[in-house]
Formats: sequence, structure tokens, C-alpha cells
Amino acid sequence: MTAFDQTPPSDDGLLARLLSITHDILVARDPAPALESIARGFAEAFGWRYVTIVAADEADGELRRRVLWGYPDEIKAARLGEVIPYEEISEVLTPAYEVFPNCYYLVAEQGKDTDHSIYTGDLPRNAPRAAANMWHERDALVLVLAGSDGKMLGYLSPDHPADGKAPSRDILRQMQIFVNLIGLALTNARAHRAEVERRRLVEEHARLQNDFFSMVAHEVRSPLAAIRGAASLLETHLDRLEPDRRDDLLAMIGSSTNRLSAIFEDFLLLSRMDAGSLALRFEPVDPIAVVVESVARTASEHPDREVQTIYLAPIPTVRADEGRLVQVLTNFLSNAVKYSPAGSVVTVEIRPYGDKVCFTVNNAGPGILEGDRDKVFTRFGRLSQGDGSTGLGLYICKQLVGLMHGTIGFESDPGRRTSFWFMLPTGAGRF
Repeated sequence: MTAFDQTPPSDDGLLARLLSITHDILVARDPAPALESIARGFAEAFGWRYVTIVAADEADGELRRRVLWGYPDEIKAARLGEVIPYEEISEVLTPAYEVFPNCYYLVAEQGKDTDHSIYTGDLPRNAPRAAANMWHERDALVLVLAGSDGKMLGYLSPDHPADGKAPSRDILRQMQIFVNLIGLALTNARAHRAEVERRRLVEEHARLQNDFFSMVAHEVRSPLAAIRGAASLLETHLDRLEPDRRDDLLAMIGSSTNRLSAIFEDFLLLSRMDAGSLALRFEPVDPIAVVVESVARTASEHPDREVQTIYLAPIPTVRADEGRLVQVLTNFLSNAVKYSPAGSVVTVEIRPYGDKVCFTVNNAGPGILEGDRDKVFTRFGRLSQGDGSTGLGLYICKQLVGLMHGTIGFESDPGRRTSFWFMLPTGAGRF
């Protein structure tokens, strides 16, 4: 075994310097520059030519090679970022090599290479050591970065001491104290980043919730005002109103009531999905019959618009909840009519694809702008060219299709054509 008789550094300001380096982790948004600073500081403080730092981004994450201080550029290009398996490290870091807790000195005479070892020399492992207190090129030193809970966050491994001597026990102890500080700093930094992210998510959730209730209030206010106004006129001027005017007011009350009902149904459905209490009834469903019903509903609300259905029989049945399937199709059709020019034709295509059936609704509207594509199926997502709705319709559609074991998407060529589609398993499919 090596004699460990190297004299420890005598710089009184060493500890303060190392504390300053570890502080970089706590204040850094990106840990990479801080780890570079630590490797450089460690190399300069303890006199090492090379320093490797391997660390995980998060608890129980993959160990990756983050820093290769002092190594040639070709080694950095080839080895930075590589994953180091925990199993490989566990096989090497055994009690036989442990000098202090979390400090492992693998001497050449007893150590072994691993698949991820980095060696820059050409000395064989069985080459004799120059002297008992000298560093052997095949020696390896591993200082484990441990968190406050004792779990391994990564490790720091120096190589090639500047004076060629093996580190003494006192130096190893100082190194391990420093590395322990790094581990605690990494733990604190992770906790800080997690808290910042938690606060961001809470604030974002609160903002979205406030926006949602503002939208609901706005949406509810308009139909309520229409109902109140129409009802007031009917109550006070019923005998003096022309029959056509009465019919208009009654129709206004009916459409406004339907709008209110739709808003609250969406909200209640969303709550049930969030709670995981939405139960679907799966059964074989005829896609053609579902499309016919959905088109009929759309035609009753928009009698002036033409909707065409395109398919080649036979179309296999799908495994789905028929009511929810109609809801998704009706939403697609309603949007297609709403956002396409008056007089243009909306089409519904049904096509089998292997063990799935694809439903596609096409319209010739303005399309989806590039900046809005990521919002289409999001909760409360409102598009730039939207109508001020609550932004729940397409989000609910995506959730319902997912619950029916399907996939959903869209394609848009702004100014020419927009297609919304979803696929569901056939009656013979398994899920």
C-alpha cells in the first residue's frame, strides 16, 4: 500500500477559497460553469493536472461526465456527457479501497480498469511503482459527492499530481472535506431549484386559474345579459310585441341557455377528468352512424352551412364510448364551421388504417398560426384568431380521445386548409 506521506498544503486561506468555490453552485442557475470552477479550484488548490466530475442533474438521475478539466480537446469531445452506470461505480467503490468515508484510493497493484476509465498514458498496470510514496499512472482516486441524506450525487476524480507524489492521508482528508462541501452545496442548489420551480408552477397554475375564471365570467355574462334582456322585454311588452319579435326573443333565450349549459358542462367534465372519476362505456360503434349523427347536430345549429361526408365502405367498427365520440366529432365540426368562410364546404373523412379508424374534419379557414400550434390542445389554450371562448373544447377532445386509447392531431396550411383528426382502435383491436 502507498505510504501517504505527502505534506498537506499550508495555505491558511485554503478553506475560505474552497468555500468560495462551492458557493458558486448555490448562486448558479446553470450548474455546468460552477462545476468547471470547482474542478479548476480543486486542481489548483491540491496540485492535480486532471480533474473529472461526474454528476446527476437530479435525484436518482443518470450519472453523466460533466467536467474534464485539463484533458486534451479530443478526449473532451469524445467523453464529455457520457453516461456512467451506477452498477459500474458500485463494483469499483468497495470497502477494500476506502481510505475515509466516501474517499476511495484504487492503487495500481490492486485496482482494475472499467469500461469508462480514462487513461492518457501508456504504462502497463504491472509496471513497478517508482517509490512507495510516488503516484503510479494506473492509480485512481475517487471522491464521492454525497448529499445531506448520504445518497451519491456523483463523484470527483483527480489524476496526475503535479509533484508526482501519492497524496497523504491528511491531504486526502482535506480533499474529502472539500468534496463533502460540494455535495452539500449541490443538495442545497437542487432544493433551491426545486423550490423555485414549485413556486413557478404554483404561480402559473394560479394565473391560469384566474384567467379561466375571468374567461368563464366573461362568457357567462354575455348569455346572461341576453337572457335577462329578452325575458324583461317579454315580461313587460308581451302583448305589444309582434309574433316574429317574440319568436326572436325566445330563440335568443334558448341559444343563450344552451351556451350557458355548454360552458358549465365543459367545466364539470374537466373536474371529473381531473378527479379520475369519468367513466366511459366501451362498445362496438359504427363510425358512419356516429358521423351522420354529428353532422346532423351541426346542421341543426348551422342550417346555412354544407357538411359533406367522405368514406369508402366497408368501415370497421371502433371500440369507443359512442356519446363521447359524438362529442369530439361535434366539437371538431363546430370549430370547422366557426372558423371557415361562409359558403365554404366542411368535409368529414372516415378511413381505416390497419387496426384503427381515422376521423378527419377539413375546413378552408384561416388556419393555425405558427405561434399558436403549441396551444391547440392545451388547457385553457386560446388562439390568436380565437373567438374568446374558454379554450377547453380541444383540450377536452384530446383527453377523451386518449381515454378511448386513441391519438389526435391536426395539420394546417394557413389560408388554404386545416384538418383536425383522431384515430381510434377498431372493434377487433386490443388495448
